[in-house]
Amino acid sequence: MLQKFKQLSKETVVLLTIYFGVFLFCIFNDPIYSPDTYSYLRAMPYRQLGYVIFLKGFTAVFGSYFDVIVVFVHTVFSLISVHYFFTKAVSIFNLNIIYKIALLLILIFPFFPPLLIANNICSEGFGYGLYLLFITLGIDILFNNKQENFKYYIIVFLGLIFIRSQFIISTLVFAGVYFLMHRKSIIQRKHLINIFIFCGVIVIASLTERTYHKLKDGFFKPTPLGFISASTAAIYVSDTTDYSLIEQKDYKEILQISYDTLIKKELLPKVDKTRKENYLFFHKNLPKICNQTVMQQGVNYYTNKQKPKNWSENQIVSYPFFETEAASKVFTLALIKDNFNKWITLYYTNITHGFYSPIVFFFVVIIFFFSLIKTIFNYQKIYTILFLLSSLVLSNALFIAFASHSIMRYLFYNYALLFLLFISTLKLLKRGE
Repeated sequence: MLQKFKQLSKETVVLLTIYFGVFLFCIFNDPIYSPDTYSYLRAMPYRQLGYVIFLKGFTAVFGSYFDVIVVFVHTVFSLISVHYFFTKAVSIFNLNIIYKIALLLILIFPFFPPLLIANNICSEGFGYGLYLLFITLGIDILFNNKQENFKYYIIVFLGLIFIRSQFIISTLVFAGVYFLMHRKSIIQRKHLINIFIFCGVIVIASLTERTYHKLKDGFFKPTPLGFISASTAAIYVSDTTDYSLIEQKDYKEILQISYDTLIKKELLPKVDKTRKENYLFFHKNLPKICNQTVMQQGVNYYTNKQKPKNWSENQIVSYPFFETEAASKVFTLALIKDNFNKWITLYYTNITHGFYSPIVFFFVVIIFFFSLIKTIFNYQKIYTILFLLSSLVLSNALFIAFASHSIMRYLFYNYALLFLLFISTLKLLKRGE
C-alpha cells in the first residue's frame, strides 16, 4: 500500500489531501435537519421517489443513527463525482494550474456554508454528485464515442430525476447536441437509436414516477408539486379579482381563498415599491406564498371534501395534493395569459437574479448563439462543447425561474459550467475568435 502511494503523482496526492480535508469537515459537522427533511422522511406525496426510498432504506437499516451514515454517503459519493468531473474537465479544456485550482474550489464550494450539501439531509447531497456524473458520461458519449456508457447514462439520469426533477429536460440538450453533430447522417440506424435513448429515458422516468405514486398513493399521476410552485409567480403578479377567470367551481374557490389569505398575510406586491423591491419580496417569501398559503389552502379544501368510501387511507391522504396540483395548473396558465406583461417581467428578473447580474445572463446567451452558429456552419469540438454547457446552464435557469425562485440551492449545480464557459471564451478571444 505504501509503495502504491509513493507512485502517485504530486497532483494526485494534493487532490486526495483536499478531498480528505473536505471529508473530515463534513463528518465532524452534525447532520442538518430542514423542513424538507421531514417531508422526505414522511414520504409526502409531493416528494420525488428517489430520496424518499433512500432515506426510508437508511432509517430501516441504521435506525436512529441513519443521519450520520447519510452524511457519510453524501460526502463520499459527491467527492467521487467531483473528482470524475474534475479530471474530465481538465483533460477536455486543457486547464493550467491556476484554472485547475479555481475549478476545484468551485466544485467543493457546495460542501461548505451556506449550502453544506453533504450535511443537509436533503436531496442536494445526492443530486449534486449525480448531476456531475450525468454530464461527464454524456460528454464521453458525445465526444469520445463511448457507446458503452449509455447504460450508465440511463441509470444515472434516472437516479438524478428521481432525486431532482429540475433536470428532466437536460437529456434533451444532449439529444439536440447529438443531432447537430450527426445531422448529415442522422437517418443511420445507430444515430436514430442513440437519439431515441436520449429522449426515451424521459418516458421511462415518467412511467416509473407514476407507478411509484400508484403503488404508494393510489394514483397513477406525476409528483404533485410542479404547478403548485409555478403558480406562485402567476398569482403574485395577478389581480385579486382574477379568480373570476377560472370556470371550474372548486378551483375558483381555492384561488379566491388564496387571494384573501395572501392579502391578510400581506404577501402581495406593494404599489409603493419598485419592481426590484417587489421581486426581492417575492424571492424572499416564496415558501410563505406557495407552501404555506396556496398549497395549504388547496390541500385544506380537498381534505374537507367527501371521499369515495372504497378509497384506501393512502388515497384519502394524497388526493388533496394531486387535486391541488391540477387546480394550480389551471391557475398558472390562465393567470399568465391574463397578466403576461407583468409575469414575463417577473420571470426575467427571476432569471437574471439567479445569475447575480444581467451581464452574466447575456454572456451565457451570447455564447449559446455563438456556439450554435459555429457548430452548424464550422464544426469544431470546442464550439460544440460550449453549446452543450451553455444549453445546460440556460435550460436549468429558465426552468427554475418558471417553476420557483432563483436561489443558490437550485442553481449551484452549474457554477462549474459557468466557469468553464468563461475560461473557454477567454481562450477563444486570445486566439482572435
